[in-house]
Amino acid sequence: MPLSSLIRYLTKPHTYIHVDTRSVSLSASLGYAKSLLLFYLFAPVRLPPMLNQVSRISDIQLPSSVSTLYIDGSFLPPSSHPTPSMAYAWTAIDSDGFILESHYNTIPSLFPSALRSEIFALLHGLDSLPRYSKITVATDCAQLISLWTTYVDAPFIPKMLKEFNHLLWSSARAIISHKNLEVTLIKVPAHADDSLNNHVDDLAKAAHTDSCLSFISPAFLAPCILQFNSLPGDMNIRKFIGDIFDAKSLLTLALLPRFNLNSSFSDIDWACTKFCFNNKQLQSSHRNGRSEFCAFRIKILLDMLLTLTTFQKQKPHIYDPSWLYPQCNSSPETLDHLWTCPYILPEFSPFNTFKTLLLDLKTVCLGKFLSATPLKSLPDYFAVKFMAMDCWDCNPPSNSCLRFARGLIPMSLTSFLGTYFSSSTICSIFDTPLHEFHFDLYVQIWLCRSVFFHHWELAQGITNKMKSSAIGLSPIIRPFSNVSPYSLTPSLATASLDFWVSWVSSYIIHGGSWISHLDFWHRLTVQPLLRISFW
Repeated sequence: MPLSSLIRYLTKPHTYIHVDTRSVSLSASLGYAKSLLLFYLFAPVRLPPMLNQVSRISDIQLPSSVSTLYIDGSFLPPSSHPTPSMAYAWTAIDSDGFILESHYNTIPSLFPSALRSEIFALLHGLDSLPRYSKITVATDCAQLISLWTTYVDAPFIPKMLKEFNHLLWSSARAIISHKNLEVTLIKVPAHADDSLNNHVDDLAKAAHTDSCLSFISPAFLAPCILQFNSLPGDMNIRKFIGDIFDAKSLLTLALLPRFNLNSSFSDIDWACTKFCFNNKQLQSSHRNGRSEFCAFRIKILLDMLLTLTTFQKQKPHIYDPSWLYPQCNSSPETLDHLWTCPYILPEFSPFNTFKTLLLDLKTVCLGKFLSATPLKSLPDYFAVKFMAMDCWDCNPPSNSCLRFARGLIPMSLTSFLGTYFSSSTICSIFDTPLHEFHFDLYVQIWLCRSVFFHHWELAQGITNKMKSSAIGLSPIIRPFSNVSPYSLTPSLATASLDFWVSWVSSYIIHGGSWISHLDFWHRLTVQPLLRISFW
């Protein structure tokens, strides 16, 4: 926000900052920022003189005889094009029906969509008009007309800021106000063989292959612009900021040492894992109706179950560090040992139960994939290769298998499936079977183990009062831990702290959700920047 010379600006209560034509950063509450924003948006007629200095969106000046604009946009999604591509076109018609001028071009792929290309066609056409024009805009996009009626051809409402492309809509309002335009939108049937509509449609499609064109960087005329990494956030601001925090939180989770001791965190498909652990409908409607199961799922993911090994680390004055798992008396009771314990009686071992449940999970998932609609025909060897994946190998259990039991879906599995199925299909298929698999682990292994462990504690004279006592070594002191101190810092942590910037930036440029752009091997050198700028 431009700060005038020699003006006092209120920051905190009874505190002022004196500005002397130098750049100053001011901190303000969210309420103050909101009131300032609404002041600028509710007062479009009080646009500052700086508007005349802002570079125009269009460098074309149409004559005053123009009466009709035919507009159209064209969008090529990533599925049909190496990268998303957006283009637009418009044709200006005079009152006698003659074509005055036609124009087409491509635009940068920011939040790519067909609607965005349509809006930009309208915006560029309006900026090419002379002042005080009375114009009719013909389009075959019904959604464009509907949003125009709501957000442009009406008084400003804050709801517009929750829309995608609100910066384009704000720019359209600014152009109409600045040029005193009178604009009417009419619907042209998409397949009515209208020659002018067909003409502008062909122009928009031709822009994708015209190598002589150059990208236009939109010069937004909106009074408030949110930027991330120098990219405009042209979407619901509240959701956008939420996505930023979600991306940072997921990266923080992925960098935890517990996920990186035996292999790289890039071996995990975090997008699919997050999807399967984020199904609130399954969590709230599960048949057991108890919150303990939801806690169980999170604890096995984070390796936080209260096993004997955990108690030995936290309270070595109660639990002798030399004690082994009482059910087998052969190994320490770690999380992985819960599923691989041979038990005293092999036919009742948790390991046999685990293998049976894992086989059921593999069978159910394979059946769902075979019955799903693939992106391309499945080869004859699909079922054989699916069942041979390392994550199903439990004789003995592979590292990938043990991580899968915790809910960490291996990247090797989803990469193989991604050749034939979309990401949404893969996630939705794994979601419910994995949830049921964890419930069976909870009921058939963990609850049974908890009952046995409780009676074993009583036999050792360990009471709840003793366990709740704070006497003993601090949990931080773990002299018998087998974890090397050098492994507490993941090897890729330093090189990966800015991955969340890459994810958010990629979804601005290429579209989709930020989580569909997880790339643990790409490093941005640009520092993240989140800035709100006002005129």
